[in-house]
Amino acid sequence: MDILLILALVFSATFLALTGLQRLLHRRLDPTYKRMQELAGSGSAAGAGAAAKPRGMAQARVGMARLLEVVGRRKQKEGRASGKMMHKLMSAGYYQESALRRFMGIKRLCAVTSFILFLLLGHYGRQPLPMIFFLGLLGAMIFYTTPDLVLNSQVKRRQHSIAGGLPDALDLMVICVEAGLGLNAAILRVGQDLALRCRPLSEELLRTTQDLRTGISRESALRAMSQRNQVEDLKILVGALVLADKLGTSIADTLRCQADSLRTRIKQKAEEQAAKAGVKMLLPLVLFILPALFIILLGPAALMMLETLAK
Repeated sequence: MDILLILALVFSATFLALTGLQRLLHRRLDPTYKRMQELAGSGSAAGAGAAAKPRGMAQARVGMARLLEVVGRRKQKEGRASGKMMHKLMSAGYYQESALRRFMGIKRLCAVTSFILFLLLGHYGRQPLPMIFFLGLLGAMIFYTTPDLVLNSQVKRRQHSIAGGLPDALDLMVICVEAGLGLNAAILRVGQDLALRCRPLSEELLRTTQDLRTGISRESALRAMSQRNQVEDLKILVGALVLADKLGTSIADTLRCQADSLRTRIKQKAEEQAAKAGVKMLLPLVLFILPALFIILLGPAALMMLETLAK
């Protein structure tokens, strides 16, 4: 029983440490945090000592990132698995070229660290040698797949955020286009103004603007944005914009129709979720609420019957 408790504590501690490391690296790449660091570094001489510690932490993060890149370095051969993993990382918001190497480094460090920890725990717990190696391999397999689960949750959270900010982005885009801006300029302006409301969608729009500035056609840039995120509403919007661009129809009318259609779909999804609420509440109702209710209502009567039968 003691060894199982120790293994559970080690699993929890390692999972929390890896989650904190991932958030730390993501924060280092956040442009808001970088801007705050620049403002702190350009302050007066009195604030120089206070800024020394964040700089030291930034250097430590850079060193950790380099270590992860070295550990996660792969061969020159790139297969379908690498392409799918890179696409998933881009869907989670990691566009850097070294993102794949860092992610693989995290997975390998997790596997090796957990293997060593489980070996030490098995040794101090005086377990048989086959059991020690079995626990080590099992821990390595579990912790090797843990970063994938964290990444999948980040992708889903980012997709949900983009889907939630898309109606406001469409409204702003309609206003910009009706005010006389072109579609490219409207995408840039909405991407800048939407940073406080929905940062993931703002980053995607700004990245699309960068693609347009590099000479990529509008259709290719918009389709690349929809493929990166795999959001159904965004795919429908991109398809409508591409079709309107090809046919030469009004972009403002297309955006207005898409905004109305999107809000209708959101309303239908909300009604669908509300209809499913009763079915989802059935299981906790049967398992937790009804037994307690039966105990309160029938408990005194059962005790009285037992006392009567005992007499």
